Amino acid sequence: MAISVKTIADKVFNLLKGYGYEVDTYDKEGNIVGDPADAIRFYVDQPDLLITLNVPTEQIRFSVSKNTDETDQLRNQLKKLSKNYLMSLDFRVFGKTLKPSSDKINIAKVSKENNMEEAIKEASLGPVQGSLKTSYQPLDSVKIVVKHSKPVNEEVRGSRSRNISKIFIQANEERFLFPSKNLNGARAMARHIYNGGVMHDSVGESIVNMCKDFGKLKEFIRYVNKKGLVNEDNTQYVSLATEHVENIRTTFKRLSGVKSYANAVESLKDLDVEVVNEVNLEDHFTETHFDDKVGNVHDTLSKLVNKQSAFESFIMNAIESETFENAKSLIRESDIMTFDSPNARLGYQVSQLGQSSTSEKLGGYLSSIGSKLSNGGDLNQFEYRAVKASLLSAQNSGPVMAENKTAEQKYEDFIETFVKSPEPFVQ
Repeated sequence: MAISVKTIADKVFNLLKGYGYEVDTYDKEGNIVGDPADAIRFYVDQPDLLITLNVPTEQIRFSVSKNTDETDQLRNQLKKLSKNYLMSLDFRVFGKTLKPSSDKINIAKVSKENNMEEAIKEASLGPVQGSLKTSYQPLDSVKIVVKHSKPVNEEVRGSRSRNISKIFIQANEERFLFPSKNLNGARAMARHIYNGGVMHDSVGESIVNMCKDFGKLKEFIRYVNKKGLVNEDNTQYVSLATEHVENIRTTFKRLSGVKSYANAVESLKDLDVEVVNEVNLEDHFTETHFDDKVGNVHDTLSKLVNKQSAFESFIMNAIESETFENAKSLIRESDIMTFDSPNARLGYQVSQLGQSSTSEKLGGYLSSIGSKLSNGGDLNQFEYRAVKASLLSAQNSGPVMAENKTAEQKYEDFIETFVKSPEPFVQ
C-alpha cells in the first residue's frame, strides 16, 4: 500500500492542534517547514513530545518526556490513525527516563499485556514473612525458606535478609538445599524452577556458579581494600571485580522478574571463554605473602579478563562493519528536543544508534550505554571509544572531521567529559 505522507502529516498536525498545542514542524533534514503536509516531525514544547513519521518502515513514532493521562489519550488516537493507514505505532519515553530498545513499549501488544496482568500478579514473588528463626517468600507453588543464625528483629528493616545460615527452595512437596546463602540468587533459582527448570540444568548451574563468583569477588574486594593493597598497577582488576559483582546483582534481579526472565536466560547462553591470557595476581597483590582471599579469584578474574577482551573486540569489529542506516536522521531529532542535561541528550543519541544497529548485540550494548548516560552515569574508556566510533560512523563525517581538527577535538572533548573510569584491558 502506497502511504500518502502528506495526508498522514496533515492528520497528525490537526490532531495535535486539537489539544491546543503549539506545534513546530520539521522536514527530514530538521529544517522548519511552514506547511504541515511537508513535515515528518512534529514537536510540542509543552508538554515535551515528538511525533515522527518513518515512511520506509511504515511507522509512526511517538516520544514523550513523561507519560500522563493526556498523552495516553493521544497515544490511543495515534494508534487508530496508524492502524487506518496500515502503519505501526512505537511509543517511547525520553530524557532521564529514556528506555533501551529492549524495554520500549510495543503498542500492538498492550491489550495482550493488560489481559496478562492478573497472571503476572500471581507469578510475582510475595512478601518475606516468617518466625524468629525462619523466613518465607512465596512464588506461587514455589517457596524460598531461609534459616537464620540469629533471631529476626522485625523492627529492623531488612533483618530477614541478614544472618542467613541456610536457604532451601521448596517446590510442591519437595524441598532441597540451595548451595549458597545468596538470597538474590535463591530468588533467581525459584523463578527458574517456577518456569519449569531444575537446579542442575544449564541455567540452574549458571545461577549457582554466579553465586560462587559473587562470594569470591566480594571477599576479594573487601580484603584488598581493607589491607590497602590497591594501587595503580592492580586497580584495573579491582574495577573489573566490582563491575562483575554489579553485573551478577543485575542478572539475578532480571532472572527473578516476571517479564525479564526470558531475556535474562538468553544472556546466559554465551559460550565458555577460553583463557588465553592468564592473570597472575601474585605479581599484583603480594604484600608479605599471597593470601588465599586473592588466590581464590584467580580463575574467575582470568575468565573475566578474557571475556571482556573478546567482547570489546566483537563490539569494535561490529562498529566497523555497521552502517547505522537511518541513524543520522534519528540523531538529528535531538536538535529539536529539550533535555534535562547533556547526559540525557547524549544518552538519547546513543540509544538511537542502538535502535538502528543491524547487530542485536551491538544494539543492546549501545542502548544500555544510552540508558546509563540518561540516568547520569559516566563512561569508562572503552564505552567512550565505542560511542565516539559509532557516532562518527553514523554521521559519515570522517573525511570532514579530518579537515577540521578543531571541530573534531571539540567533539572529542565533549564526549570525554562523561569519562571517569580507568583504562580497560583491551586497547
